[in-house]
Amino acid sequence: YRETEFHLDPGDRIFVYTDGVTEATNAQNELFGEKRLLEALNRSPDALPIDLLPLVKKEIDAFVGGAPQFDDITMLGFMYNGRLIQ
Repeated sequence: YRETEFHLDPGDRIFVYTDGVTEATNAQNELFGEKRLLEALNRSPDALPIDLLPLVKKEIDAFVGGAPQFDDITMLGFMYNGRLIQ
């Protein structure tokens, strides 16, 4: 494991995923890939993660069709709203 730090401003969003997302395969043995993933994410750039993740999954499912999958498809998204001040 590597440790990495970065700065988030309120409104910044993070999207992480397993390789099963980009390696989802259709009946023609084509991978969903990073390009399609970025296109799917950028179709709704202002969507909250709770709405965005199902939209991306829907695009993966449409691409894959009925082809059997060999890996998990796991995604995590969140939006940083800022520091909670009490």
